Amino acid sequence: MRRAGRRGRRRTGVPRWHSGVTLTSLMDILTCLLFFVLKSFVAGGEVTAPPPGLDLPKSTAEQPQTSSLVVAIDRGSILLGSERIASVQDAEASPQLLIEPLATRLEAARAQMADIHRLQGADSTHANVVTIQGDETIEFRVLQKVMYTLNQAGFSDIALAVIKRS
Repeated sequence: MRRAGRRGRRRTGVPRWHSGVTLTSLMDILTCLLFFVLKSFVAGGEVTAPPPGLDLPKSTAEQPQTSSLVVAIDRGSILLGSERIASVQDAEASPQLLIEPLATRLEAARAQMADIHRLQGADSTHANVVTIQGDETIEFRVLQKVMYTLNQAGFSDIALAVIKRS
């Protein structure tokens, strides 16, 4: 009688072929990968995510944004990519049009981009494209100084990022 009970328990227990990995965990991983791929490769252009606290102006422009170096100007900082380069207050207070820390960092970035394009065998004229993500409340003189600094650093093709009006 005891043997029959043990055999019954063995039969209703975990099968020998069970590996311990559940299908639910695998589906969670695959779902995360799918969201990552969808976020990375968006059909119809590049994803532009402005830094937190930066409100881009609205526009009716129809031309899609192209891939480029990004300079962001929020209420307190001037950023190159995600790196803080200078403060808006220092740029406003300076009597010069050229923002020295930004110019230095832009020249290094331009040289690096030119090397990458040269190694890839690509056209080097695309290395001089830059997009400004400026908060809609920034002073024009700050935008003017940033644009002047970009031009002096060799970035002649400047675009302004905006949000398309519906």
